Amino acid sequence: MPENTRVKTSPDYQHDLLSATKSVLTPFNKRKQLERDIEHITQEMYKRNKELNDTNKTLSLLRTIDAMVLEPHASLKMVCGHITAAILQSTDYPFVGLFTRVTQSRDELTLYGWSSPALTRNDQESLFAKPLHLPLTNKWLAGLEDSRLVSLEGLDAASIASVLGCSIADIESLRDRLPLKSCYIVKLLVRRKLVGLLVAGFYNSSSQLTDAEPLLINSLSESIGVALDNKLLFEENQRVLRKLKESNNKLLALDQTKDDFISMASHQLRTPLTSVKGYISLVMEGDAGKVTPKQHEMLGQAFYSSQRMVYLIADLLNVSRLRTGKFIVDSHPVNLAEMVDQELCQLKETASARSIKLIYKKPNNLPDLMLDETKTRQVIMNFVDNAIYYTPAGGHITVRLIDKPKTLELRVEDDGIGVPRSEQKHLFTKFYRAGNARKARPDGTGLGLFMAKKVIIAQGGSLIFESREGQGSTFGFTLNKSKLARSQ
Repeated sequence: MPENTRVKTSPDYQHDLLSATKSVLTPFNKRKQLERDIEHITQEMYKRNKELNDTNKTLSLLRTIDAMVLEPHASLKMVCGHITAAILQSTDYPFVGLFTRVTQSRDELTLYGWSSPALTRNDQESLFAKPLHLPLTNKWLAGLEDSRLVSLEGLDAASIASVLGCSIADIESLRDRLPLKSCYIVKLLVRRKLVGLLVAGFYNSSSQLTDAEPLLINSLSESIGVALDNKLLFEENQRVLRKLKESNNKLLALDQTKDDFISMASHQLRTPLTSVKGYISLVMEGDAGKVTPKQHEMLGQAFYSSQRMVYLIADLLNVSRLRTGKFIVDSHPVNLAEMVDQELCQLKETASARSIKLIYKKPNNLPDLMLDETKTRQVIMNFVDNAIYYTPAGGHITVRLIDKPKTLELRVEDDGIGVPRSEQKHLFTKFYRAGNARKARPDGTGLGLFMAKKVIIAQGGSLIFESREGQGSTFGFTLNKSKLARSQ
């Protein structure tokens, strides 16, 4: 065959050659693809493992933080220090700092916790003579931005010191020990209120940091903010409780002093008043000479006033006895109908002088009851005396003593000024007087109704009270006849 003759291959031959080549290359290509698939899967697994590891770190830190906050004896400063130390143990941050409010009302943030593996404990304790304070008037703090990446490379020590409110020497000393180039700051917001700042420092510049660097800080910020806010509220409550206890102790001491004074003054006043009342009675009966009708009327008013003073002193003594547990009901057989009659006899002239008609509906054949006569007389006197003073001229007062099958009921009914509905629930409390009563009678003490309630309840009875402002009132009590019956 000549040399220049070209061998023409048939199409079948070309197809067979191509097939043979492909059969050689296919295992090689598959291997390459498999290597690429393995590399991709490896990267995905690494990524997933890192995400899982970061999640586990976050969950572990959250559990640690929750445990710290729930510890009631740990101070806010201690909690902040423990939080920063826990974050450092789970990360490779060169520095973690925690600014927070010292109290809910404080308008500045204080560096209450900070940790760094580059500093010894002594360094951390001695680096700043005073804690760092960051005023909330700072422009960025007052803004809407929640986080910020700050480059520290272009900042001189004087600028940093002016922002943080510390000395230039402190900043220079800190930079020598901890040469941070950037830091990430995230606001800790709770209920739209800034409770603190979480700071992470880095040795890399801000341009070299990846998005993953501050990821843990972001994920922890909400929980740490809530934790600090709860701790602040707890400490604020503790401070309020301490102040309330101090105030309460002072009030108790003042109350004790007041009771001691009332007890002493009451005992000292009772003896001379008894003498005054006795001598007035003798003069009224003519033992010192003839008394004219006008003089008898004036002496009667003096006698009545001295009697009211005796009852007032008795009320003061009883209030003191209630507090010390010495309030005792001394029961004796008493005819309540006669007791009411005697008390009303002393008040008839006073009612007449004020142009008030005083009517007594007295029952017949009333059985004796076992009562504390002195204290029960005070109750009756108080009810009728109040009715006289709070009923305008021309009014009427009706005293009814009603003998029922099982009870005995006293009702003092007037058509006076009444008691406002809004104040009725407070009426029988100590030293309380309704507003219209204070205007009508400025010299009242607010003890009469309080003591009336104590006396009647102590004898197994119950109070009666009905009133409509401007139309009158009914005061009284109900006693159980079988419980108070005289033993045969």
